[in-house]
This record gives sequence, structure tokens and C-alpha cells, in this order.
Amino acid sequence: MSRRLEGRVSGRLRCLALLIPLLALSCGDSVGSPDPGDASWESLRSDLSRNTSPAAGEEALGELVWGGAEAALDLLGRLEKNGNVLVSPFSIRIAFAMLYGGARGETAEEIADVLRFPEGEAAHDAWNALDLALAARNLPEGEEGEDPVELLVANAFWGRAGFPFRDEYLDLLAVHYGSGVERLDFAGAPEAARRVINEWVEGKTRDRIRDLLPAGSIDPLVVAVLTNALYFKAPWARPFDANLTTQGSFARPEGSAVTVPMMARTDTFPYAEGDGCQTLELPFRGDELSMVFVLPSGDLDAFEGSLTAERLFAILDGLEPAAVAAAIPRFTFESDFELRETLQAMGMTRVFSGDADLSGMSEGGGLSVDEAYHKTFIAVDEKGAEAAAATAIVIRESAVPADHTFRADRPFLFLIRDRATGEILFLGRVADPSA
Repeated sequence: MSRRLEGRVSGRLRCLALLIPLLALSCGDSVGSPDPGDASWESLRSDLSRNTSPAAGEEALGELVWGGAEAALDLLGRLEKNGNVLVSPFSIRIAFAMLYGGARGETAEEIADVLRFPEGEAAHDAWNALDLALAARNLPEGEEGEDPVELLVANAFWGRAGFPFRDEYLDLLAVHYGSGVERLDFAGAPEAARRVINEWVEGKTRDRIRDLLPAGSIDPLVVAVLTNALYFKAPWARPFDANLTTQGSFARPEGSAVTVPMMARTDTFPYAEGDGCQTLELPFRGDELSMVFVLPSGDLDAFEGSLTAERLFAILDGLEPAAVAAAIPRFTFESDFELRETLQAMGMTRVFSGDADLSGMSEGGGLSVDEAYHKTFIAVDEKGAEAAAATAIVIRESAVPADHTFRADRPFLFLIRDRATGEILFLGRVADPSA
């Protein structure tokens, strides 16, 4: 099948989407026409168009969403939590769904098991259907000046210039994810390529996610980087009155207290009380999206540890309209994770090892995932909520196997010598390389 190179340019399923607002999304957007940046790139795309009528029914969507809740709770329970934490299960899972399309054998089975995907082609049909079904959640500015509802999701596969990717994989990216392969010079200009990807993420998340790929994450052995960027912003259906916001006490987990601005509103809200918690749902404009607050009656860690997808959905299904005097703190924070060790602990080991099988992506083998980077942002105030997330999966070629490891991460001696005569010209020691 022929491929088109586009111009080279320089330089009941409310589920966890209610609990974690970053699950909100819109129809997948790819890179489109590259913008000028620090490195040149070209877009390699399938001739096939996006499938706007995927063969996935309600049962397949239900399986995908239910599995997402299970995977998200498993992931959240394993992450190191020092204070506030936010993850986007959607962003992580859809990035790995694109990777899953290139995985084979036990590597694919582990990805599907850990992230609870339907098997085979059904997974990609379900992701496509979910994306398309939620595309209508975007709302323009209202007739009376209400702020718009924005749900923006973008997927991109960044591949090393000149590296051979399978036509079948290009087809899968185009048909189910609306993406192509954006070629960058990882081998010759890895740092410039890293900047291009980070700038793309920043643009797609309204500058809320910066430096997703840290310094040193891209080197000449990198073959590809899979990225998802997600942005959400919406006003409450009934905003809080800023004049009613007062300073209030908030009890920290260790027992101390801190004073924070508490937003207040007495109104009819979806509400539930029981099963060890109080639950309040605040709809956003349009009433199709919402944010749910789950307030345990006891210890948060113990409650979180006992929370299953079945229990979560039962709590959400119990929401009923009730008159509630609500007090919610304003808050803004960011989270930043490297997911490799956590996903390995969950059972996804092969894809991070020399036994990885990514032969559906490219012939020849020798590819594995080096790291999966994930960043999130959220801000909640009287007007509404803004949230963003991004995930990057870095795929590398396997280096030549080493018999030994030499890592000069402690004081050492060094010398400069003439090899022919053995004469030592310089001899020294390093106790502190930063001095």
C-alpha cells in the first residue's frame, strides 16, 4: 500500500470519569501539520481514513470502562503518595493501547491483562468508539456568556527518521486513533527531538503540562515515543458564589490542620451516604460531565485500599437528588510519575525487557519500552475545573549486552598515560565532580 509523506518542516457508565475528571475526553486529534520547531520532521501516514463507525457495541464499551476503573484503582493503590496525587487512567491506557497495537504474544497479553483491555482488534474498536461517542461533550460559549466546555485529546506516534515501521501498524494508528508516524531525528539530534515533543504536549494542554520528557530521556537508541495529551476545562452547571467562600480548617492525614479557602453552596445535588463515605456530584455545564467527591468517614488510605470497581460503581449508582450544604476547598496541584516500576509490579514486565515482542510495529525485533512518563494538572475554583494530563512511552533499541557494569558514582582515581611506554602523564582523584 502506498504511503504519503507530508511536507518536511524546519525546526451506566459514569464510572471513574466522575471520580477523576481527567478521564473526560473528546474525539482523538493527531499532530496534523507540523509546526516549526527546533528539529525538522516529516509525517508518514496511512492512506486509510479514520473509521467513524467502529464495530463496538455497548457491551464492549462497558468492558473497556469497567476495566479502566479496575486498572486505575490498582495503579493508584501502588503509586507512592506523598500528599496530593492525580493520575489520568485514560491518558495512560490510550497511549498503551497504541503500543498494544504493535505488541505480540505474551508482551501483548501482559499489556491487556494489566490495563484491562478487550483482546485483539476488539480493544482498538472499543477505544475508537469511546473516543467518537464522547466527541460531542465539547460545548461552545453559551448564549448568555457561559464559558465553553473543552475536552481535547491528541495522540501522536513519534518515530525515528528512516526507521522502518510496518504498513499494517500505520493503518491501525490511522483507522482507530487518527494518528500517523511523526518522524524525528532521534539519532542525530535527540535533544532537539525532545524539545519538539515537549512543545507539542505543552500546546495541546494549554501549557499546563511542561517538560513531560525530562533531560536525558531521549538518546540515539530511541526508536519511537508514543504520546497522549489530554485537556479539560468546564464551568460548573451552577457556579459557586465567590462572596460565600471563607477560610476554613482542613484536617491533614497525620492529624495537623491547615486553613484553606472553602467554597460554599446549598443546593440540590446528586448525593449518597453510606458504605463508609459521603458522595457528592457536581455537574458541569451541559450536565453530561461532572466531578464527584468521595469523603470517607474514616482513614482515607484504608478506604482507598478497600475500594474496588464494583464498590465504586455501586456508590455512584446510589447518587440521588438531595438538598446539600456543600463546602469544597479550592485547590490546584500537579503530579509527576515515572510508571515503569509500578507497571512492572502490576505484571507488565516483558515490554520493559529484552524479551519484549513489538514485532507488530516493526520487523527485526530488538525493541523494548524504556520508560513511561506521566504528568497531570488540576485546578478547582468557584467557576469550575481545569485539568490536563500527558503520557509519553519511550521505545528504544536494545543496546549491545554488557558482561560487566562500571558506574563511577563514588570517589575515584584517574590517570592519563602514554600507552606505548607506560609513562603516566597525569594522575588524580575525584571526590566531588560538582566542585
